Amino acid sequence: MTVAAETGVGAAARWRLLSLGFIPPSEETVAEVQVLAEALAERSDAPSELRDLLAEIRSTNVERISALYQALFGGAVLVPPYEGSYELDPIRQGRQLADVAAFYRAFGAEAHGPAAERPDHAGCELEFLAFLELRRLQALDEGDEAGAALVDGIAATFLHDHAGRWLPTFFGEVREAAAQAPVYRTLAALGARTVEEELTRRGIETAPPPARRVRLSVEADSLECGVIST
Repeated sequence: MTVAAETGVGAAARWRLLSLGFIPPSEETVAEVQVLAEALAERSDAPSELRDLLAEIRSTNVERISALYQALFGGAVLVPPYEGSYELDPIRQGRQLADVAAFYRAFGAEAHGPAAERPDHAGCELEFLAFLELRRLQALDEGDEAGAALVDGIAATFLHDHAGRWLPTFFGEVREAAAQAPVYRTLAALGARTVEEELTRRGIETAPPPARRVRLSVEADSLECGVIST
């Protein structure tokens, strides 16, 4: 495996870890997060935030993580995990949601993603980035450089128009609200670093969402997002 391929696998694994970290936790998802964190922590380029996250996961349990998740993202929703919640214009909210769903449909995605959620949920968008990176690596493995470049371009567009635009604000708000939730504080720190590094690597500049956020009346709705099955 080439260094470039190894880097791509690591990137896909980190996006996958983050996607699982921001959906309702279960025994299975927390176990996978720990396995991914352990594997990534062995890499020479592992960030300190990853090792911090691994330490926090090892020191807690699923019940505690579930309670913290509910406190942050359920009930009164201290931090809304939906892209649309960071838009002021209702028309733009709808357009953003439709555009995210269109990205998924372009790959024939079905409702077997990391959670039954709205397409603009943080977990869904992060999982889509993992999916795209794996598709790019598959194309390269098959000698399809044009196909790999196409998928890479789609990832860049998705970061510019969606994930890279609002997730830094989301991660910042999670870190602020998670003073008593170290697992999510370290997870958000890892997410912030990952997105920032990817935007910098690609030379992407994004316009941040409005400072004021609104909570949509449908935020509690359970809509399907499937971004890893084709």
